[in-house]
Amino acid sequence: MYGKIREVIGAVALIGAFVACNDTPTAASNAANAGGVPNPVATPALDAALSGNQQAVNAAPLLVSGAPLTPFIEARLYGIANVAMHDALNGIVPRYQRYADDGALDPDANPAAAVLTAAHDAIAGADPAATAGTDAWYADEMTALGSADGIAAGVAIGHRAAAAVLARRAADGTASGGVAPYTPGTGPGDYRFTLPFNTPAFDFFGTGGFADADVWGATVTPFVLTSGAQFRAPRPYGAASNAAAVLTPAYTADLNEVEALGCTGCAARSAEQSEIATFWMENSPTGWNRIARVIVGNRHLDAWDATHLLAVLALGEFDAYTASLESKYYYNFWRPVTAVALAETDGNPGTSTVAGWEVYQFPTPPVPDYPSAHATAGGAGAAIIEALVPGAGPRITTTSGSLPGVTRSFATVADAAVENADSRVFIGYHFRHATVAGLAQGRTIGAYVASHALLKMEPGR
Repeated sequence: MYGKIREVIGAVALIGAFVACNDTPTAASNAANAGGVPNPVATPALDAALSGNQQAVNAAPLLVSGAPLTPFIEARLYGIANVAMHDALNGIVPRYQRYADDGALDPDANPAAAVLTAAHDAIAGADPAATAGTDAWYADEMTALGSADGIAAGVAIGHRAAAAVLARRAADGTASGGVAPYTPGTGPGDYRFTLPFNTPAFDFFGTGGFADADVWGATVTPFVLTSGAQFRAPRPYGAASNAAAVLTPAYTADLNEVEALGCTGCAARSAEQSEIATFWMENSPTGWNRIARVIVGNRHLDAWDATHLLAVLALGEFDAYTASLESKYYYNFWRPVTAVALAETDGNPGTSTVAGWEVYQFPTPPVPDYPSAHATAGGAGAAIIEALVPGAGPRITTTSGSLPGVTRSFATVADAAVENADSRVFIGYHFRHATVAGLAQGRTIGAYVASHALLKMEPGR
């Protein structure tokens, strides 16, 4: 059923989708010989880890057919692929705890071969449609390794690590896409289906439209969190109900702000705000993976630390989306496009309808407003990077798959996360309160994931 839903979504020409641009893997040469791993082994291992990470990004669009790739589905692939590579390396030199593999250590295994094999098996296992391309990538990478020592042992560890991760995630609840029949509310502040998801083409369950992943947060198993509800966001605007929330002064200010800044023809939105809106529009797992790769290069991380950062980040992104979706469908708060259209009937004298108001980048994603999942993912990404790669470093300059050719720079990842959250107001998808709450929720999740997942091994163990 979920596959059919995705096919219909892809058939609607009005849906915009951006595929993240490829990032060229670059070895952080200064990382060689870190952790006692000799340079001739460490450099190929890092190259392999970055190449495997990039192959997961390249494969992600094939997770769905003819439809936009949702970030929570994408995040699962990155989690599985990156943690498989992480486990493979730590099955050779155990610097960090492994996620799923508990097999015997083999210090004589070739790390690059282990990483490449783990990435291959994990990507093909989690994304079968990408098997042919991943097979070709793997063959080229393994050929380039030549006759290095320990290849067979590395391949064995890679197979084992990927199999263990795939087995652990086999029954995680994602197979159905987390979709079930959804009946929207009818009162002020209650989520309604939004265009085009309120048309007959999307009425898959006979409820008048489509709401995506409405049971994901309640039925999917996180990688690290105990449940999707572990860090549920507080009630929207601190009110007892959605109807009460839309009467608060903060809501009034938020509606007026997004009404002025978030529409397709909003004259009040500056050129830079328009750039920010589109720059951050791409899926967060791709954007934050790219930022992490920039930091790998900036900070000259070796293969072990690089795969650790990329793996923990991927786990955190998946869990951030799972937690956000749980909160979204717990509160079911309406989107700005609905709020503007129904402002004359919300009981708030400080709000008003603007005829024909539509978001800057159509369409509004088909999930409730609060909290912003995009902001949650950004907050989690920033908190994880801060925890794992602490201290000041070079400015972060990154690109975007949704605005090719444009770069933006930040002094810190925290600054990037704030701009990422702001972008959802400028694009018209979220009220300010949803982005603030999402950012806070994400930072809490990120700190938890960083302190509970793939921890550094204690001396002597």
